[in-house]
Formats: sequence, C-alpha cells, structure tokens
Amino acid sequence: MDPKLGSQVLGRAQGVYVASSADGSRQMMTFTAMMEGGEYGDSINLFGVYHIGSAMSRLSVSGGTGKFLHACGFAEVRSLIPAGQIIAYGVESLLRLTIHLSY
Repeated sequence: MDPKLGSQVLGRAQGVYVASSADGSRQMMTFTAMMEGGEYGDSINLFGVYHIGSAMSRLSVSGGTGKFLHACGFAEVRSLIPAGQIIAYGVESLLRLTIHLSY
C-alpha cells in the first residue's frame, strides 16, 4: 500500500520517543498502535530503538489489548522520508510499520 494524503486511516499511534544516542541518530520508542474500524478495534504495544537513516529498524511487540492481549513478535520500521532528505527537529516523521505477530 502506498501512503498518500487522504488515504484511509487504519489506526493511530500514541506514545513517546527519546533520543538515546549523543548524536541523535537513535531513538528509544515505546508506543501503542491502536487499530480503528472493521475487525481491527484492538491495540498492539511496541518498544525498541529506531535507527534514524537506516533502511530498517526492529521494535519488539510486548502484548496489547483485545485479540492482541498476549501477542508477541516484532515490527519492521521503515522511514517513508525520501533518501537524502535532511531531518531536523520539529519535522514530522512518516514511518511504515510491518508487524509480525504470534499469539
């Protein structure tokens, strides 16, 4: 699925990220991905380190709510910001999550 302005919303994320390296290239992230509508009305909890500028980072799945209550697995995180674009503080990030679960 290609991201486009005006695309259908599948869910939203709520949490925090904190710079976890002196040069700011890594961020510790912990958040909940809340699925909206259809059969996906539940949430998944994620935790890990996101490496800014890398092709992919992995976060761990640490449970969730509803049908994802005892879920475990990992999420592949990829930036959708074009390669070579300078990222500065205050700029919104667009990330693609591919979540692999077992529960």
